[in-house]
Amino acid sequence: MKNIASLAIALTICAFFSAAQVRAATPSPQTPQPTAQQLLLQAQTESSSGHNQTARELLRKAAALDPGDLAVQKLLGDVEYRLENYSAAAAAYKIVLTHEPMNKEVHNRLGGVYAAQDKIDSAISEFRSSLPLSEGFANLVQSYADEGRLGDLEIEYYRVEEHEPYEYITHYNLGYIYYYEKKFDAAIAQYLEALDRFPRYNDARNALGMVYGDLGQYNRAIDNYKTVIAADPKYYLAWMNWGVELIKLGQYNDAIAKLNRAIELNPAYARSYDNLGVVYDYLGDFTKAVELYNKALVLDPREREAYQNLGSLYYSHNLMNLAEAAFIKGLAVAPRFVGLHYNLAVVYQEQHKYTMAVQQYKAVLAIAPNNAEARAQLATIEPKAAH
Repeated sequence: MKNIASLAIALTICAFFSAAQVRAATPSPQTPQPTAQQLLLQAQTESSSGHNQTARELLRKAAALDPGDLAVQKLLGDVEYRLENYSAAAAAYKIVLTHEPMNKEVHNRLGGVYAAQDKIDSAISEFRSSLPLSEGFANLVQSYADEGRLGDLEIEYYRVEEHEPYEYITHYNLGYIYYYEKKFDAAIAQYLEALDRFPRYNDARNALGMVYGDLGQYNRAIDNYKTVIAADPKYYLAWMNWGVELIKLGQYNDAIAKLNRAIELNPAYARSYDNLGVVYDYLGDFTKAVELYNKALVLDPREREAYQNLGSLYYSHNLMNLAEAAFIKGLAVAPRFVGLHYNLAVVYQEQHKYTMAVQQYKAVLAIAPNNAEARAQLATIEPKAAH
């Protein structure tokens, strides 16, 4: 079997009365209709449980009662996005931005909607409007990477850094671009510059931990996450990343505890569920892992790593049709994600669909020309595809 790319990690009570009792009964008052706020609270519960269609119905009723409730519109946008009703999601977010034009979080979410609709320029514009929100910048970098234009963004922020050498956020942003390009030494240097100018800058400290983790220096990474958490115990990304490093160390029970803490702090963040799914995947709990990967995708249909992990899990259990479906759906939202192309090629190769496998290996090499594994597999199966 070919190697798949690694895990990117009510009771009803009936009462009977006599006719006399019915005649004597006093009519009960009508049950009061719920308010918009009550409907919002119900919708929040349903949404956090992954019941997005129920949440949408509640939120639409709340919006009809109080069209100016921005919390209702914001959650409605989230739910419509998860249900892949992108036009409706954009409409809800725009209502919020009409009243709160500087709401960085909503600009970031609207950018995600535009990205899902392949409106890349509009997405980039919204992600830029979300700055300095760190999540918004991460999405901006992802959009440039998907377009193959990350070098342009690097040049832009390098010039900004030259003109604003004392701005810690500028150093952080440039560091993140270097991190995404796997220029780890340059990324470390920029994060340290940011921390030198603002020692309590938790985003930079957390990002520094991520670099060390990618370099295999797991304990050094964890030390940085601990420093972040000591300064801000509710910084969920540090809890999640700590869990990721523990997965790499094989300390699965401790990893579960850290990831569950991240989920407790932010139950709407999809990647925490995806990473928790990786733990259960490694522990051999197929059902729990599938549940968690799907939970991540309910919260964020564009969580590309969850598609990769779900498909890889199906592949490892010889469920080729399900693996193929997961990888194809992932590529629908992330067409330049190398791991998904490679894994789909492996599935096709396993099914002896050599022509389709060749297409996917070539897609890998078009994005990552130096991918040795894809080149080797392509050389192996191209002769078979010719017959």
